[in-house]
Amino acid sequence: MQDVGLKPPRSKTIHVAVCGNPNCGKTTIFNAITGLRQKVANYPGVTVEKTTGQFQLKDDPNIYTLIDIPGSYSLSAFSPDEYVAVQALLGELDKSAAPDLIVNIIDVTNIDRALYLLFQVMQIGKPVVVGLNMMDLADKRGLTIDIPRLEKELGGVPVIPLIGSRGKGIEELKAAIALQASVPHVPHRDFYHPLIGLTADKMIHQMQNGHVTRAEYLRVLFDINGPAEKAFIKEHGEKGKILLDDGRKSLIGEFGSLTIAETQSLTQRAAQVTEKSVHARRSTSRSRSEKIDKYLLHPVLGPIVLMLIMGFIFQSIFSWAEPIMNGIDSLFGALAGWVGSSMAEGPLQSLLVDGIIGGVGSVLIFLPQIIILFLFIAFLEDSGYMPRVAFLVDRAFSWCGLSGKSFIPLLSSFACAVPGIMATRVIEDRKLRIITILVAPLMTCSARLPVYAIMIAAFIPYTILLGFLNSHGVVLGMLYLLGLIVAVLVSLILKRTVLKTQRGTFMMEMPSYKVPTLQSILVRVFNRAKSFVLRAGTVILAITILIWALSYYPRAGDASTDYQSRIASIESTTSQQVAMIDAEISRLALSPEQQEASLFAGARFALVESPDELAAVRDELYLLRPDQLAAVELSHFRRTVELASLEQIATLENDRAGAHLRNSYLGRMGRTVEPLFAPLGWDWKITMATLASFPAREVIIATLGTIYNLGSGVDEGSSSLVQKMRDAKWEDGAKAGLPVFSPAVALSIMVFFALCCQCGATVVTIKQETGAWRYAIGVFIYMTVLAYLAAMLVYQLFSRIGW
Repeated sequence: MQDVGLKPPRSKTIHVAVCGNPNCGKTTIFNAITGLRQKVANYPGVTVEKTTGQFQLKDDPNIYTLIDIPGSYSLSAFSPDEYVAVQALLGELDKSAAPDLIVNIIDVTNIDRALYLLFQVMQIGKPVVVGLNMMDLADKRGLTIDIPRLEKELGGVPVIPLIGSRGKGIEELKAAIALQASVPHVPHRDFYHPLIGLTADKMIHQMQNGHVTRAEYLRVLFDINGPAEKAFIKEHGEKGKILLDDGRKSLIGEFGSLTIAETQSLTQRAAQVTEKSVHARRSTSRSRSEKIDKYLLHPVLGPIVLMLIMGFIFQSIFSWAEPIMNGIDSLFGALAGWVGSSMAEGPLQSLLVDGIIGGVGSVLIFLPQIIILFLFIAFLEDSGYMPRVAFLVDRAFSWCGLSGKSFIPLLSSFACAVPGIMATRVIEDRKLRIITILVAPLMTCSARLPVYAIMIAAFIPYTILLGFLNSHGVVLGMLYLLGLIVAVLVSLILKRTVLKTQRGTFMMEMPSYKVPTLQSILVRVFNRAKSFVLRAGTVILAITILIWALSYYPRAGDASTDYQSRIASIESTTSQQVAMIDAEISRLALSPEQQEASLFAGARFALVESPDELAAVRDELYLLRPDQLAAVELSHFRRTVELASLEQIATLENDRAGAHLRNSYLGRMGRTVEPLFAPLGWDWKITMATLASFPAREVIIATLGTIYNLGSGVDEGSSSLVQKMRDAKWEDGAKAGLPVFSPAVALSIMVFFALCCQCGATVVTIKQETGAWRYAIGVFIYMTVLAYLAAMLVYQLFSRIGW
């Protein structure tokens, strides 16, 4: 008889919302529980980010999915972003992931304030677990927490002591979550005044649909002219409005105002619970955080320390990332070279080399800067210093529509706008965050420097000013300053128009200083890097392939055949000449020892890649082999012929690449729009190079090299490209025969590049961070128009004074 075993219990997914006040260590605990088992996405229909993670317990078939709810002090939302956070906690944003259980993390050093949110959360009607974090700081501050008494005062809600920075209590918290998830019924716990409860119950009874929990009705009651009230009236119409007005009138009649009605009951109850369960030992010494803040928030020393820290971060993004970025660039360059040499020439080879490999490389090259920046940001946030940064610089930023928390994103954008824009996630206010995002690309990033370098070196006369300044440095500094000034003006305009903000008194909590956990920092950095590669990288790759197609097609078949036949002719002639020289060497009567010496000479010359080195190697071999002068001379002549052949072929290859690019759809676009850019002093070649550089502005150097038949391998230090640009003439029209470039044209190009958003990665990242293409497209349009007008003004002004 066959034994029939018991079927294992079926697993189910239990959704757990993790909430708490800002700076309570919630994210650190979330990361300690979930590790790398996280997913980052947006809530359906909104731009607020949702981070979820999972864990399982031994002998428990259930899967626990944690949802990291943005930090909040209350369920009464005062901004759209806070409203979204509350909707997520209540399960209104994503019904399929509505929380089955809520974990409320509390900073034990501010327990009375944190209880305010907890009392509201307990009205939702879901099982609740309290995580009492920073128990180590409580002990240092002389606080003793009576956990059993606190649980009793909270009506039996389990309270788990935690030290998130050390991972202590995490297993106990997971066990409590599993235990509470199996609770069949949650007892009602009311911390409000009886009249408030009766008012909410009356609304629940009369409406009988929609907002079904007491927490939701309480939120509507106290949300005057807020998003919760608007959503309620939109759903229930005039009946809902009348019922809401009646409820509010009764509360105002009893308490005098809705604010007092909401806060009085909860703050009084929080004080009572704290008094009964928290005991403080008398201490006259200041806390460690207060001692540190004496220096870091000092009106003079504080800003100095901040600038030193920011300078270190800024320099690190440049210096630490550069070797890794160069390594990534070299790696993809080598891969492209290997693929190109392994395949027959044609569109597939070009697509793989220039489109796909080049596109992937253009995505991954940003990773070092993103990782380094977010390592610092995560450290500053988790240590508690980030709120101090915002406090110190908020006054300097607020007048023009920015926040103190805009400082780090804007500073980071001087290295690269992509990580700078991603860093705006530290700004809670959505309008301030969007303003910062919209002006961040105006900061002069490192990709603009090659353009500035070649234009300044080639066309700005070098002079000494005031005895210690030089004109090149002044022009470069003015370009940096131009981006800053325009960013301030744009943010000021946005603040007073389409993104009008009304800031009240600036208040910010100064959390205790903490030692960040390595795991929490690494998890956050990993998620940011993964998000960029997966979400932004795909679009950047698509843009790169599109530009490749425009620059590759159409192919002029006759021209390719002509160049190929000319290259084949050079190779054939060179082969014949080399064969004749080898035959001449063979005719020399050489002993075995002399033959070996001759082979050595040939091998030594074969290593020479530059014609300039040939004479030096020949002189060296004359000294080593004075008895083999004829063989050395023939080997020298042989390598001279080979190098000359390689140079002729390279020139033809560059000519062919330049001809193809000039005949491509991109080249035709350059000719078509040339009249549009004529007021800027540009010919069609500059215009085409600028169009090609819209995905990445630094591409203009390689494009100009290709246009002028020097190949795409030139850089801003190329003297041959500088000379070609200086020699360039207008091909037709009224300016035919005149020089294309002048100081006025160079300034026009640099101003355009200083203000234009020529970076596909930046545009895509703006869409990713705002959740809407309208912002990304809006940035591209306003910066392009601004750049065009400013460049035209500069050219017209300086050309009229003969510069």
